[in-house]
Amino acid sequence: MRKNLTATSSGFSVRVRVGKNDRPTFAVNVTTPAAATEREVLLRRIVKRLRRVLSRNELVELLRAAGDAKTTAAVQEVEEAVEAIATGKTVSVDAALAPTFQDFAREWTSGELRKKHQDHVREKNASNDVQILRDYVNPEIGKVRLPDVKLAHAERVMSKLPGHLAPRTRKKIAQCVRKVLAYAVYPGRHIGANPIPVEWIPKIPKSANKAKSCLYPDEEAKLVSCSSVLLVRRLAYGILTREGLRAEELELLQWRDVDLERGSLRLDKNKSFDPRAWSLSPDVVRTLAWWKKRNGGEPTDYVIGMDLHQGAKWLKGKPAITRTYHKADVGDLRRAGVTRAELFERTPTRQPIRLHDLRATFVTISLANGKSETWVSDRTGHRSSQMISTYTRQARTWEELALGGLRALDSLLPEMQPTAAPAATSTAAITSEWTESGQLIAPPARVELAANALGKRCSIH
Repeated sequence: MRKNLTATSSGFSVRVRVGKNDRPTFAVNVTTPAAATEREVLLRRIVKRLRRVLSRNELVELLRAAGDAKTTAAVQEVEEAVEAIATGKTVSVDAALAPTFQDFAREWTSGELRKKHQDHVREKNASNDVQILRDYVNPEIGKVRLPDVKLAHAERVMSKLPGHLAPRTRKKIAQCVRKVLAYAVYPGRHIGANPIPVEWIPKIPKSANKAKSCLYPDEEAKLVSCSSVLLVRRLAYGILTREGLRAEELELLQWRDVDLERGSLRLDKNKSFDPRAWSLSPDVVRTLAWWKKRNGGEPTDYVIGMDLHQGAKWLKGKPAITRTYHKADVGDLRRAGVTRAELFERTPTRQPIRLHDLRATFVTISLANGKSETWVSDRTGHRSSQMISTYTRQARTWEELALGGLRALDSLLPEMQPTAAPAATSTAAITSEWTESGQLIAPPARVELAANALGKRCSIH
């Protein structure tokens, strides 16, 4: 063993000269003499490279971090910090030892930060943040270490954003940057204060509010009763417009969450992390009971068993794209004979219908037909009256037009009628390629083509 190495009860210690007559001792977190020798070489290399760059206290701090490193990855982080200081990328030891913006952001979006600090990091679905960081933030400031991130870096991110992004998207990107830095303050403790003031977050102008559409009762009836639209999609559309769930909530709903005997539904896990339960509409209960019997659903099976992220495309269709050989799809609404122009328009003041607008349809119809805001929020999970009030103007128009409510779901589905039409039998044949758990086992494109081939446009009987 080298004379500067000493075995201790917890491992080894090494003496390193950092100045004339200055040879402090550092604990090294290794278990073998060979590893201790390698760590001593690393410490001496750090001193040789940075003695004239750092103050004595800063150099000791860096050597102590190198000695404490427990894993190969930790040692590599120290070596990267040494390289950053030696090449002038940063002048602070604290900054050099801190993670980069993208590494810390990855710790947040992966859930690792929440595991370490459950009391201070909120649980959330970070899929949108992952995309924002990957596409817009990390290419600009991802490799900057947290203490070196300044307001100018955040402004650079915003200045590089594509001009076509909507104001709400730009605001989400800004909020994502500030949230990462907020967690870097605490519980990360990598920086002392957030360099991004709250006032920096972009304000959304009123001109950015686009008009949205919802389905009229006769249009919804046409959609749900159209046999040439895949049955499971029609079921999803009908439930969303009658119960007000979010699409992702319906997608993850399992049979154990539905009490068909008492006609209730519970959502313990949802976007707002606020468990809620309510009484289902009687026609939805009857429909779900039929659907469960039809598929033999088990408690842990998904009720729908289908990815609903493409819901907007299913509803409004998609034009042909020559570059990608994508064929035109008329969409479920046009296939069902619903052609109202405003449902499909995309203009500076209006956006085409989305699957989320079926939830808006539920709120509008409920308010127009005398349901209270409390009754609505019990089902939708809206946390404030202000959020629901955005639908009141449309609800008043609905009431003035005497549009009424939706027809019973079980009366609209041809498959549930005593004498089903041949087209309904064909649809059932297509959906027989679903397992008992409700999971689609046929390729989606194959099912889509089969559903599209069933016949001409439907009309309500």
